[in-house]
Amino acid sequence: MSKLELISYAACPFAQRTRMVLIEKGVDFTLTELDLSNKPDWFDEISPYGKVPVIRHDGQTIYESAVINEYLEEVFPEPLLMPLGAFARAEARIWMHYCDAYYLPASSRLSATYKNPEKKTESVQKLEDTFRFIEIEALRKLSDGPYWFGEKISLVDTHYSPFLERFAAYDEIFGVSMPVECTRIRAWLDAMASRQSFQDTTRGLESHIKGMRRRLGIAA
Repeated sequence: MSKLELISYAACPFAQRTRMVLIEKGVDFTLTELDLSNKPDWFDEISPYGKVPVIRHDGQTIYESAVINEYLEEVFPEPLLMPLGAFARAEARIWMHYCDAYYLPASSRLSATYKNPEKKTESVQKLEDTFRFIEIEALRKLSDGPYWFGEKISLVDTHYSPFLERFAAYDEIFGVSMPVECTRIRAWLDAMASRQSFQDTTRGLESHIKGMRRRLGIAA
């Protein structure tokens, strides 16, 4: 089987998802880092959306992090990163969808409304609601282990990790913290931070704060 190439941008949380999966699976890969503000001409030919990550493997090109990661699960099945059984795998996909359809829009809305006190209050409430839903309906109900589905890490964990890692920057910039009752989420964050895949891909809180300030045009 030919060596896999991951085309990435170091600060991109979506690309971080895929890097984490490759590391968790021990897949040998070549990392090609791009400057998305000065993309090479060839990139548009392999990424119709103009986004990372993209992988090239066995003469094929695949984009969209969630799709890439399920492809990696099929092609490199050991160690398994999806739970066994059709129902459990459906649950995993539901929670990955919740991240993309609910958590990410809620966090983006806060970034977009923080200058308007009334809208910021509404955005904070919505984001806190998503945290409570994850805490109660996922981490408290699905397992007693440190990860989403118990003692073993899954694609759901890698799906959320880059984004919840970055939430710590919201406290510094917006003065918004995770609800105090979300103890399982905090324990999960600690468990993820101990993994090599996290340590090899994180850019650290200060980098996230600087990057968010730069995107929002906020002076340090």
